[in-house]
Amino acid sequence: MVLTQDEYLYRVWSVDAGLPQISVTSIVQDAEGFLWLGTQNGLARFDGVQFEVFNTANTAAMSSNMVSALHLDNQRQLWIGTANGLIMYHKNQFRRLDAAKPRQGQITGFAELSDGRIFVGGNRLYQWTQQELQVVEAHQGPVFQLFQHNDRVYIGGQGGFAELTQNGYLWQSAPKDLAGLQILEIAFVDGQLYLGTNIGLYRWHNSVWQPVTLPQHVGDSRIESLYLDQQQHLWISTYGSTYRIQRGVIERADFVKGEHNDFVWVESMLQDKHKNIWFGSRSHGLKRLRKAATQRFSLQQGLQDSYVWALAPWQQNLLVGTRNGLALLQHGVFQPLMANQYLPSPFVYSLLVEDDKVWVGSRAGLSMLDTETLSWRRNYDQIAHVLVTTLARENDKLWVGTNGGLYYLLHDEIVQHGLPEALLTARVRMVLPDSENRLWVGTENGLYLRDENGFHSVDDVPLTGTFISAIKQFDDGNLLIGSFDQGFMFGKPGQWQWFRQQDGLPGNGVIHVEQVDNQLVISNFQGFYRLNYEALKQNKIEELYMLVDDRRPEAKTDSHRCCNGAGSSKGVQHQGRLWYPTLDGVVSLPLQQLIHFSDIPEPVIKKVTAGSQSYRGDNITLPPEQRDLQVSFTAPYYVQASSVQMRYRLEGYDEAWIDASNRREAFYTNLPSGQYRFLLQVRVAGDFRWSDTAEMALKLTPFWHEKIWARGLFLILFSLVLWGLYRWRLMALAASQKQLAKLVAERTEELHLANEKLQQISMQDALTGLHNRHYLDCNIQQILSRANRHSEPLIWAVLDLDHFKQVNDNFGHQTGDNILMLVADILRQNSRGSDHIIRWGGEEFLLILEHTDDGLLALQRIHQALGEYPWQRKIALDKPLTCSIGAIAQLSDWDWQHSLRLADQALYWVKGHGRNGYMLLQTSDPIDTAVLAEDANVIQLLAAGKLSGISNKEVTAVSC
Repeated sequence: MVLTQDEYLYRVWSVDAGLPQISVTSIVQDAEGFLWLGTQNGLARFDGVQFEVFNTANTAAMSSNMVSALHLDNQRQLWIGTANGLIMYHKNQFRRLDAAKPRQGQITGFAELSDGRIFVGGNRLYQWTQQELQVVEAHQGPVFQLFQHNDRVYIGGQGGFAELTQNGYLWQSAPKDLAGLQILEIAFVDGQLYLGTNIGLYRWHNSVWQPVTLPQHVGDSRIESLYLDQQQHLWISTYGSTYRIQRGVIERADFVKGEHNDFVWVESMLQDKHKNIWFGSRSHGLKRLRKAATQRFSLQQGLQDSYVWALAPWQQNLLVGTRNGLALLQHGVFQPLMANQYLPSPFVYSLLVEDDKVWVGSRAGLSMLDTETLSWRRNYDQIAHVLVTTLARENDKLWVGTNGGLYYLLHDEIVQHGLPEALLTARVRMVLPDSENRLWVGTENGLYLRDENGFHSVDDVPLTGTFISAIKQFDDGNLLIGSFDQGFMFGKPGQWQWFRQQDGLPGNGVIHVEQVDNQLVISNFQGFYRLNYEALKQNKIEELYMLVDDRRPEAKTDSHRCCNGAGSSKGVQHQGRLWYPTLDGVVSLPLQQLIHFSDIPEPVIKKVTAGSQSYRGDNITLPPEQRDLQVSFTAPYYVQASSVQMRYRLEGYDEAWIDASNRREAFYTNLPSGQYRFLLQVRVAGDFRWSDTAEMALKLTPFWHEKIWARGLFLILFSLVLWGLYRWRLMALAASQKQLAKLVAERTEELHLANEKLQQISMQDALTGLHNRHYLDCNIQQILSRANRHSEPLIWAVLDLDHFKQVNDNFGHQTGDNILMLVADILRQNSRGSDHIIRWGGEEFLLILEHTDDGLLALQRIHQALGEYPWQRKIALDKPLTCSIGAIAQLSDWDWQHSLRLADQALYWVKGHGRNGYMLLQTSDPIDTAVLAEDANVIQLLAAGKLSGISNKEVTAVSC
């Protein structure tokens, strides 16, 4: 198959994304990977997510917001030309270079020779010498463009161009018939000089001006930009079109305009270090094009309908089923089949190619084609009322799975003889005969198996009752059974392992599975990914790598989106590629891409902010008073940049890596003085590889009283004080023996009071002032005795704050502590003197309510009080704080630990049903304590009728 095409994926940024202005006049990329963009409203530094803007309002050195030219020199210094000034950016500092002798007029370009000489174009030609701009007298008149090639500077001027070398200056005049010509752009490729002018494109060859005709060019002939990429392709832009010269051939590059033909007036270009092509438009912002590892074949290749549902290899080509019939992909072009006119429905959902037949499953039943000619042979009207979702051959039977039951074709007759009743009408999605003479049937409501005992439902596996969307057996006998939204099982009957998103998968869906060497490739609605097959056999997910990731918003234009369907024919390995059906044609991936990886983002630590001061560099020292700091970091990355994940660690303080997800700041408060190292790593979501570590040394200077000499002095003074006290004590004892007994009595009384206070403190939580667990241990028997004496039930309630970890992660532990103290106050205000409020641990509280006539009302009051507190105004939370409560009314003959365990299970029932609620368990009849001792859980007791539950979660009476 000849499958070459010039397709680019893209993304566009404009002012709504943070670009300071829609006109992007120039683009460069620095050593750290940042893009610098010159616009007519300031300079922007871009990392793929955020535009950091520098303009006259926030940068004193900026002479104008109209940035006209950028240049990154060999010393990694950024030269910035504006409408009326020259600026340099180096080591995080901007500096006005022509402040002493301001030059009026726009900076038009830069050129740098190997000896370090910098030339600057403007109303004249200048050279940067001895820290100032000096006029190059050899050139008269304005400079519209500068271009450097080897050790030669080309100067675009009025009526011609000049060449400047170490041997001197040479002017090349334009022909007399080109009156008013201005050289605006210059490029050198294949030994020829290209000149972009205000009246068209010219080639300078053998001292002859040769006009270059742009194909299908209409309108203004002004050349806006020339750019030579790393593949030696010359890009040319005019107001309305972009062109490209490849191997001497000029072709229109209309893909730059995009599907709406609206990205025009390109005046700046760049190919970055990852070979992405960038275009800056005067009127439409910034656009990035990239070539993906995948290729799409759709309407542009002749496919009549973009919705593809089935694939099957046919000879050297690919047979494709769409909503509009069958098509054959040959040499990169689709050809519709004549057989389409005879199909019972043009909607083709499944395919099976055999030696002498091609089976076509459609929305109106089954058809058969001839394998040699793909001509139609017959339809099977018996199942014309159903959608055929899957086809599988087992000896002389052709199994036909439909959305209206399981069938098989035997002796050219479609029947259901001998099938269990459950499969006669089941919505079947997959049928697989395996190497053990078993038949696996996946339905939308579970898995069925035919073995030596006949057909039966498989009910002892994790995917019982789920939508089975894929079944695959591998050469070693292992099976993978995938579901629509519950992950997949891997292994053999009786030895299944269940893998889901919480185990490391990028999603819970499985559409198609393919083994390629030691890798497993799995497709789903979010794309497709690979993982290590040998590790999977060891019950581990390793080396997982997203080949196509459609989980990001920008994937609409920046990904070959995958995949489609649930049944057989939803993927195939053919002609050295993997093929997948999508809602926009067919996507293919060359198998050699399975050993390749995309570039890993490079982490950058931008700055440390402490107080109102910012610090930059690899080694930072902070003054003693700066103990609260913020570290800002990023990773310049331009392909689905929102998928970049970050983790950091402050070595010397953090014991492990902190997962920041896509957050790009780290906050630390009350750090002790000392030496630290801030470490940063990044990766792309769906890629197991972390980047190299970026490091920054950080020193927090101690206060004078924290230094060693000060602490030594304090120790000496303290020792002297102790010695003085000791001597005073001896003198006091010697002076008054009569007071000894009195003093001993006073000390004994003080010791008694201190012990009582210590006993009280030992039962009190230090943060909230509530009781702690020790309080319960000391008082539980008295509480139970009172309850038995009054024959009143105790209400045991366990309260947990919802999503409290996110509050700590987002706002810091100090805010979390403040919230816990406020929650303690709310609990006190809404409780009685006879209630026991205990901080049980972290954000969890235990309430024991005595003498309670209405425990449900007490729970509702506490739940309402916490929910109605103005958290967003008082604490500046981004959403209200809620809680979940599990409670039980304990009978007098229960072990109180059973009550505590059941209340805790009720709490997790509430959490499992959406949080922000309560559940009160009650019983009117005694429960056998033996049942409780066997650790029966709440669900079992509810199902057995031993308990009843009251909750605010959708239903008022909870049972199984």
